[in-house]
Amino acid sequence: MTKRITSALTAVFIAAVLTACGTISPPVQTTTTVATEAPVPETTTTPVTTSPPVESVMETETIADSSSEISEEEKRQLEQDTFIAEFFDSQITFEDTKAITEEPLRTNPFECESESNGIEKITVKGKNGSGSVDVMVIDLSGSGLSYDLDTMISTFGDYYFGITARNMTGVSEDEFSSKYRMISSVVSKGKFERTASVQKSDGSATQFGYVKTYAVLLNNTLTVVSGQFSSIDMMERQGFTALLTAMCDNVRY
Repeated sequence: MTKRITSALTAVFIAAVLTACGTISPPVQTTTTVATEAPVPETTTTPVTTSPPVESVMETETIADSSSEISEEEKRQLEQDTFIAEFFDSQITFEDTKAITEEPLRTNPFECESESNGIEKITVKGKNGSGSVDVMVIDLSGSGLSYDLDTMISTFGDYYFGITARNMTGVSEDEFSSKYRMISSVVSKGKFERTASVQKSDGSATQFGYVKTYAVLLNNTLTVVSGQFSSIDMMERQGFTALLTAMCDNVRY
Protein backbone atom coordinates (compact mmCIF):
# COMPACT_ATOMS: atom_id res chain seq x y z
CA MET A 1 0.00 0.00 0.00
CA THR A 2 2.78 2.34 0.92
CA LYS A 3 4.58 1.55 -2.36
CA ARG A 4 1.43 2.38 -4.35
CA ILE A 5 1.09 5.74 -2.66
CA THR A 6 4.74 6.46 -3.22
CA SER A 7 4.48 5.45 -6.89
CA ALA A 8 1.45 7.68 -7.35
CA LEU A 9 3.16 10.70 -5.79
CA THR A 10 6.20 10.09 -7.97
CA ALA A 11 4.03 10.05 -11.09
CA VAL A 12 2.30 13.28 -10.13
CA PHE A 13 5.65 14.97 -9.45
CA ILE A 14 7.08 13.91 -12.83
CA ALA A 15 3.97 15.19 -14.62
CA ALA A 16 4.25 18.57 -12.91
CA VAL A 17 7.89 18.91 -13.91
CA LEU A 18 7.18 18.03 -17.50
CA THR A 19 4.32 20.50 -17.66
CA ALA A 20 6.59 23.32 -16.41
CA CYS A 21 9.08 22.54 -19.14
CA GLY A 22 6.37 22.75 -21.77
CA THR A 23 6.69 19.23 -23.06
CA ILE A 24 3.18 18.09 -22.14
CA SER A 25 1.19 20.46 -24.32
CA PRO A 26 1.34 19.93 -28.06
CA PRO A 27 3.39 22.45 -29.91
CA VAL A 28 1.45 25.55 -30.92
CA GLN A 29 1.69 26.60 -34.53
CA THR A 30 2.57 30.27 -34.94
CA THR A 31 1.94 32.25 -38.09
CA THR A 32 4.29 35.13 -38.91
CA THR A 33 2.76 37.85 -41.10
CA VAL A 34 5.22 39.92 -43.15
CA ALA A 35 3.88 43.28 -44.37
CA THR A 36 5.14 43.99 -47.82
CA GLU A 37 4.91 47.64 -48.94
CA ALA A 38 3.61 48.14 -52.43
CA PRO A 39 5.91 50.19 -54.67
CA VAL A 40 5.05 53.89 -54.59
CA PRO A 41 4.41 55.20 -58.07
CA GLU A 42 6.53 58.15 -59.23
CA THR A 43 4.74 61.49 -58.99
CA THR A 44 5.26 64.38 -61.38
CA THR A 45 5.00 67.88 -59.93
CA THR A 46 3.14 70.24 -62.24
CA PRO A 47 3.56 74.00 -61.54
CA VAL A 48 0.29 75.67 -60.63
CA THR A 49 -0.46 79.20 -61.73
CA THR A 50 -2.52 81.05 -59.18
CA SER A 51 -4.83 83.73 -60.51
CA PRO A 52 -5.85 86.62 -58.29
CA PRO A 53 -9.38 86.55 -56.94
CA VAL A 54 -12.01 88.06 -59.19
CA GLU A 55 -12.74 90.70 -56.59
CA SER A 56 -9.10 91.87 -56.64
CA VAL A 57 -9.08 92.20 -60.42
CA MET A 58 -12.29 94.20 -60.39
CA GLU A 59 -10.96 96.44 -57.63
CA THR A 60 -7.74 97.12 -59.56
CA GLU A 61 -9.68 97.98 -62.70
CA THR A 62 -11.89 100.34 -60.71
CA ILE A 63 -8.87 102.14 -59.27
CA ALA A 64 -7.29 102.43 -62.73
CA ASP A 65 -10.51 103.85 -64.14
CA SER A 66 -10.86 106.41 -61.36
CA SER A 67 -7.22 107.50 -61.67
CA SER A 68 -7.70 108.13 -65.40
CA GLU A 69 -10.38 110.68 -64.63
CA ILE A 70 -8.56 113.97 -64.09
CA SER A 71 -9.94 117.45 -63.55
CA GLU A 72 -9.89 120.17 -66.19
CA GLU A 73 -7.16 121.99 -64.26
CA GLU A 74 -5.01 118.84 -64.12
CA LYS A 75 -5.57 118.29 -67.83
CA ARG A 76 -4.57 121.88 -68.59
CA GLN A 77 -1.46 121.54 -66.44
CA LEU A 78 -0.50 118.29 -68.18
CA GLU A 79 -0.89 119.88 -71.61
CA GLN A 80 1.19 122.87 -70.50
CA ASP A 81 3.97 120.67 -69.10
CA THR A 82 4.06 118.65 -72.31
CA PHE A 83 4.29 121.76 -74.47
CA ILE A 84 7.01 123.39 -72.33
CA ALA A 85 9.09 120.20 -72.37
CA GLU A 86 8.87 120.00 -76.17
CA PHE A 87 9.50 123.74 -76.49
CA PHE A 88 12.81 123.81 -74.60
CA ASP A 89 13.88 120.50 -76.10
CA SER A 90 13.50 121.83 -79.64
CA GLN A 91 16.01 123.76 -81.74
CA ILE A 92 15.40 127.28 -80.42
CA THR A 93 17.84 130.18 -80.36
CA PHE A 94 17.97 133.05 -77.86
CA GLU A 95 18.73 136.42 -79.39
CA ASP A 96 19.90 139.78 -78.03
CA THR A 97 17.42 141.81 -75.93
CA LYS A 98 19.17 145.18 -75.70
CA ALA A 99 16.79 146.84 -78.15
CA ILE A 100 13.99 146.21 -75.67
CA THR A 101 15.66 146.91 -72.33
CA GLU A 102 18.55 149.34 -72.83
CA GLU A 103 16.68 152.66 -72.95
CA PRO A 104 14.04 151.88 -70.24
CA LEU A 105 16.77 150.73 -67.86
CA ARG A 106 18.75 153.87 -68.43
CA THR A 107 15.86 156.26 -67.71
CA ASN A 108 13.91 154.54 -64.90
CA PRO A 109 14.19 155.71 -61.24
CA PHE A 110 15.06 152.28 -59.79
CA GLU A 111 18.37 150.64 -59.03
CA CYS A 112 18.68 147.89 -61.64
CA GLU A 113 21.16 145.10 -62.21
CA SER A 114 21.08 143.04 -65.37
CA GLU A 115 22.65 139.75 -66.44
CA SER A 116 21.99 137.63 -69.48
CA ASN A 117 22.42 134.00 -70.35
CA GLY A 118 19.96 133.82 -73.22
CA ILE A 119 17.27 135.25 -70.93
CA GLU A 120 18.03 138.73 -69.63
CA LYS A 121 17.28 138.82 -65.90
CA ILE A 122 16.93 142.24 -64.30
CA THR A 123 16.80 142.89 -60.56
CA VAL A 124 14.82 146.01 -59.64
CA LYS A 125 15.23 147.73 -56.27
CA GLY A 126 13.37 150.73 -54.87
CA LYS A 127 13.47 152.48 -51.50
CA ASN A 128 10.48 150.52 -50.19
CA GLY A 129 10.19 147.51 -52.47
CA SER A 130 11.83 145.22 -54.98
CA GLY A 131 11.07 143.08 -57.99
CA SER A 132 12.44 141.53 -61.15
CA VAL A 133 12.00 141.47 -64.92
CA ASP A 134 12.80 138.66 -67.39
CA VAL A 135 13.17 139.50 -71.07
CA MET A 136 13.77 137.04 -73.90
CA VAL A 137 13.74 136.97 -77.69
CA ILE A 138 13.53 133.42 -79.06
CA ASP A 139 13.97 132.38 -82.68
CA LEU A 140 11.61 129.46 -83.40
CA SER A 141 12.39 129.02 -87.09
CA GLY A 142 14.32 125.78 -86.48
CA SER A 143 12.17 124.42 -83.67
CA GLY A 144 9.92 122.18 -85.76
CA LEU A 145 7.05 122.68 -83.28
CA SER A 146 3.67 121.75 -84.79
CA TYR A 147 1.42 123.77 -82.45
CA ASP A 148 -0.80 126.51 -83.80
CA LEU A 149 -0.01 130.15 -83.06
CA ASP A 150 -2.68 130.68 -80.38
CA THR A 151 -1.70 127.52 -78.48
CA MET A 152 1.98 128.44 -78.48
CA ILE A 153 1.59 132.02 -77.30
CA SER A 154 -1.13 131.38 -74.73
CA THR A 155 0.51 128.27 -73.23
CA PHE A 156 3.95 129.87 -72.96
CA GLY A 157 2.43 133.12 -71.69
CA ASP A 158 0.49 131.40 -68.89
CA TYR A 159 3.52 129.28 -68.01
CA TYR A 160 5.80 132.28 -67.60
CA PHE A 161 3.16 134.33 -65.81
CA GLY A 162 2.96 131.56 -63.19
CA ILE A 163 6.73 131.57 -62.71
CA THR A 164 6.82 135.36 -62.37
CA ALA A 165 3.89 135.57 -59.96
CA ARG A 166 5.42 132.96 -57.65
CA ASN A 167 8.54 135.12 -57.34
CA MET A 168 6.59 137.98 -55.77
CA THR A 169 7.68 138.52 -52.17
CA GLY A 170 5.00 137.90 -49.55
CA VAL A 171 2.16 137.51 -52.06
CA SER A 172 0.37 134.40 -53.30
CA GLU A 173 -1.73 134.17 -56.47
CA ASP A 174 -5.00 133.78 -54.58
CA GLU A 175 -4.43 137.23 -53.04
CA PHE A 176 -4.56 139.09 -56.37
CA SER A 177 -7.38 141.64 -56.24
CA SER A 178 -7.59 142.33 -59.97
CA LYS A 179 -6.74 140.12 -62.92
CA TYR A 180 -6.61 140.63 -66.66
CA ARG A 181 -5.83 138.23 -69.53
CA MET A 182 -5.93 138.93 -73.26
CA ILE A 183 -4.95 137.03 -76.41
CA SER A 184 -5.22 138.41 -79.93
CA SER A 185 -3.96 136.96 -83.19
CA VAL A 186 -4.11 137.94 -86.83
CA VAL A 187 -2.93 135.55 -89.57
CA SER A 188 0.76 135.02 -88.71
CA LYS A 189 1.15 137.05 -85.54
CA GLY A 190 -0.24 136.89 -82.04
CA LYS A 191 -0.11 138.85 -78.80
CA PHE A 192 -0.61 137.72 -75.19
CA GLU A 193 -1.00 139.93 -72.13
CA ARG A 194 -1.79 138.93 -68.57
CA THR A 195 -1.65 141.17 -65.50
CA ALA A 196 -2.62 141.06 -61.84
CA SER A 197 -2.30 143.41 -58.90
CA VAL A 198 -2.64 143.12 -55.16
CA GLN A 199 -3.16 145.48 -52.26
CA LYS A 200 -3.18 144.03 -48.76
CA SER A 201 -2.56 145.28 -45.23
CA ASP A 202 -1.20 143.55 -42.14
CA GLY A 203 -2.43 146.32 -39.82
CA SER A 204 0.82 148.27 -39.74
CA ALA A 205 1.58 148.69 -43.46
CA THR A 206 -0.09 148.20 -46.82
CA GLN A 207 1.63 146.16 -49.51
CA PHE A 208 1.17 146.95 -53.20
CA GLY A 209 2.07 144.35 -55.78
CA TYR A 210 1.96 144.07 -59.55
CA VAL A 211 2.80 141.31 -62.04
CA LYS A 212 2.67 141.30 -65.84
CA THR A 213 3.60 138.98 -68.68
CA TYR A 214 3.58 140.29 -72.24
CA ALA A 215 4.40 138.06 -75.22
CA VAL A 216 4.41 138.56 -78.98
CA LEU A 217 4.86 135.85 -81.62
CA LEU A 218 5.77 137.35 -84.98
CA ASN A 219 7.69 135.88 -87.93
CA ASN A 220 8.73 132.79 -85.96
CA THR A 221 10.15 134.96 -83.17
CA LEU A 222 8.72 134.84 -79.65
CA THR A 223 9.43 137.91 -77.51
CA VAL A 224 8.52 137.88 -73.80
CA VAL A 225 8.65 140.60 -71.14
CA SER A 226 7.61 139.37 -67.69
CA GLY A 227 8.04 141.18 -64.37
CA GLN A 228 6.81 141.47 -60.80
CA PHE A 229 7.22 144.08 -58.07
CA SER A 230 6.06 144.51 -54.49
CA SER A 231 6.36 147.60 -52.30
CA ILE A 232 4.77 149.40 -49.36
CA ASP A 233 4.80 152.53 -51.51
CA MET A 234 2.05 152.73 -54.12
CA MET A 235 4.01 155.25 -56.19
CA GLU A 236 6.86 152.77 -56.55
CA ARG A 237 4.44 150.22 -57.91
CA GLN A 238 3.26 152.74 -60.47
CA GLY A 239 6.87 153.47 -61.40
CA PHE A 240 7.49 149.77 -61.98
CA THR A 241 4.35 149.55 -64.12
CA ALA A 242 5.73 152.37 -66.26
CA LEU A 243 9.08 150.53 -66.60
CA LEU A 244 7.36 147.39 -67.90
CA THR A 245 5.18 149.40 -70.27
CA ALA A 246 8.26 151.09 -71.76
CA MET A 247 9.85 147.70 -72.44
CA CYS A 248 6.66 146.27 -73.95
CA ASP A 249 6.38 149.27 -76.24
CA ASN A 250 9.77 148.32 -77.70
CA VAL A 251 8.45 144.92 -78.79
CA ARG A 252 7.51 145.01 -82.45
CA TYR A 253 4.04 143.75 -83.33
